[in-house]
Amino acid sequence: MSAAVKCFQSNESISLEKIAEEAGVTRRTLHRYFENRQNLMESCKNEMLESCNKAMNEAYESDDDQIKKLRNMLFAAIEQGAKYSFIKRFYENSSFSDLESKNEFESDNVKTRWLKIIKNLQNEKRINHELTINWIFNLFGSIIETTIYAVESGDVAKNDSKKFAWISFKGAIGLKE
Repeated sequence: MSAAVKCFQSNESISLEKIAEEAGVTRRTLHRYFENRQNLMESCKNEMLESCNKAMNEAYESDDDQIKKLRNMLFAAIEQGAKYSFIKRFYENSSFSDLESKNEFESDNVKTRWLKIIKNLQNEKRINHELTINWIFNLFGSIIETTIYAVESGDVAKNDSKKFAWISFKGAIGLKE
């Protein structure tokens, strides 16, 4: 799986033969585990979801402060999204929320935890109360996508990307730190 992720990151249309070569196995061996390209990509997607859920939960647990939790969850989502951005392109999903709407981010209550932070911050009047939670959730996904695209296209240095993402997100939701 790690060989497939590495190969797909650099070239989504890479041959299964090249993936097998990167993994140090024959194409025949690769086909014992994955019937076809679609099956391999589905396995990559499942690995991505598991990895993303784990990273988001670790980010949630990283601090007691709600704002720091939210920031850390954004950063975790950016890191995971950058690693697995080829999956979105392959499936042509329109946003982070597409996967959410299919309940693929329910593992370990990632979405529930994220929503709890947003609700708490709105109740504390630290986030613009006129914005709906769904709007903020979609905005969160858009910030992730924009960050990944800006880094991949070379428009923004990777070192600056998370800082810019956080400034953009907190500004867009009117977050008072």
